Amino acid sequence: MHLTLHVTNRCNLACKYCFVELGPARMSKEVAFAAVDFATQYKATTGLLFYGGEPLLERQLIFDTVDYTKTIKDKTGHSFLYKMTTNGMLLDEEFLKFAQWINLTIGFSHDGPAQDDCRLTPDGKATFAHLEETIPLLLKYQPYAIGMSVLDPSVVHKSADIVKFLFDKGFRYITHNLNYGGDWTSEHLAILEQEYKKMADMYIKWTKAEIKFYLSPIDIKIVSHIKGDRYISDRRQMARNQLSVAPDGMLYSSSRFVGTPELAIGDVFTGIDAKRQKYLSKKGAELLDACKGCALVDRCNYSYDSLSWDGEGVFTNIPAIGCAHEQMLTPIADGVAEKLFKEQNALFIHKHYNDMYPVVSLVEDRSR
Repeated sequence: MHLTLHVTNRCNLACKYCFVELGPARMSKEVAFAAVDFATQYKATTGLLFYGGEPLLERQLIFDTVDYTKTIKDKTGHSFLYKMTTNGMLLDEEFLKFAQWINLTIGFSHDGPAQDDCRLTPDGKATFAHLEETIPLLLKYQPYAIGMSVLDPSVVHKSADIVKFLFDKGFRYITHNLNYGGDWTSEHLAILEQEYKKMADMYIKWTKAEIKFYLSPIDIKIVSHIKGDRYISDRRQMARNQLSVAPDGMLYSSSRFVGTPELAIGDVFTGIDAKRQKYLSKKGAELLDACKGCALVDRCNYSYDSLSWDGEGVFTNIPAIGCAHEQMLTPIADGVAEKLFKEQNALFIHKHYNDMYPVVSLVEDRSR
């Protein structure tokens, strides 16, 4: 079992696209420790992702929770993996040394040239300059840190430049997601399509240069083709194994649902409500009429995570931007894969068709 611990709803930024309902809610040690106890009932390894708000506002709780997991490991041999998503404003060498010691992987949220358009302090101050020294410090301690960006429609024209910025800074694992709650128009989508084509060209260029990297928009779509009908079932299984814990200890199947009690599936003190979990899982898997007959239904990222609550009941809902995005991106990613596969590019084939690639790649990098 892997848990996303929403350790606080407080944040030191006011990002224009944030889906978290910011406020004073904070996770207590009692809830954090109960979450660890709950997770250790399942299998031999537990993954903990510290999330917020901004988790570094609860630095001591992170330290205390990790210490608690150490006592469990010493007693039982149960293993733990650690991750954290941060905006980096409070990231310093002390914490990076701690992260290195416990092997905690950091996801660093940064929007590159769109940073000062979307990610400002609550009083409206820019943040790009503040983070310029943080990025090399982070990559010094964590060469495999994840560069995470979110694309708002207001900066869609900067999409490819955001990816290039993160790549040029040294990030080799890059996620690039849309603000699905934004006011997207057909004009925005037309621009985004051209930006994805630029990313496709970069993907091919970097692959041919034998640079190992991961770029989420394109790689996810390539994986969806290779896995076929296993893709959606694997994602649904992953959603069942990565639960979110709200500051009050309520359990949810997705971070997006946190704070909506009607979509909770239990709590860390009493465990999972199996009947409720089964109902919500089944409800979320219902295929909308508009999706029936779609050629991408087995590759669509909304076929496993489309629940909503309207104040009266639970229903499935795929946002229009999500559907348009999948139909736009998939053929672009397929074109990248077709070109590299046709050329029998060794790195591409090794990356996508060798299950041992992550292990082999890590060994190769550490032997240099």
